[in-house]
Amino acid sequence: TVVTSMSARAREVFPNYEKDPLEAQACLAYLLLKFRISVTVTLGPGFDVVIDRDGDVGGLPDGSMKNPPIAFDFSHQSHRGTQAFMWSRILGVADGLIRLLKEEELGDGVSFWDRSLIYFATEFGRTRNRPANADDFGSGHDLDNGALIVSPLVKGDTVLGGMDPNTGYGYGYDPVTGAPDRNRKTVEAEVFSGLLDVLGVDTTGAGLPAAGAMRRS
Repeated sequence: TVVTSMSARAREVFPNYEKDPLEAQACLAYLLLKFRISVTVTLGPGFDVVIDRDGDVGGLPDGSMKNPPIAFDFSHQSHRGTQAFMWSRILGVADGLIRLLKEEELGDGVSFWDRSLIYFATEFGRTRNRPANADDFGSGHDLDNGALIVSPLVKGDTVLGGMDPNTGYGYGYDPVTGAPDRNRKTVEAEVFSGLLDVLGVDTTGAGLPAAGAMRRS
């Protein structure tokens, strides 16, 4: 009955789990964490188009498309619309998962969410060009990008690094102090070390750089 109750709550938060693979992943992620089968989960949208429609209604009613073809990469055809749609989708699912984790006690009045961290890898970057006066436009692949980290354990409302308004490209930060540095790029080892530091993982002897800039305290 406990499993049934938890499954029912997950289906309540993610009512489209039977039709939407991303919501199904979120349901499974919650249960894997709740029953301590796993301490880490990975989920994300697929490239297949997902359409929610009942019967032969003719055409595609507003709101019936849940995942566009090739997901974020549909930005090649429509950058603004795809990015807005996909980020709403990603953050909506994350919000549901956070709510579920907040409801579950890990121990001594501490919730699962109090000890959790979500790392949004985001995209690989998009070209910065925009045709003059265009409301929507396509974008290509690029290599410059940032990442979003959400957790009670990190410094909230904080941007590490920055964006050059003249080029649209980002620059790095000091991995220990968090001070922005226009002359450096943050490397993967610093991000990885920072995430482990936030989660309280002892990295002694791992050869990772010191990176405490993300930690809340």
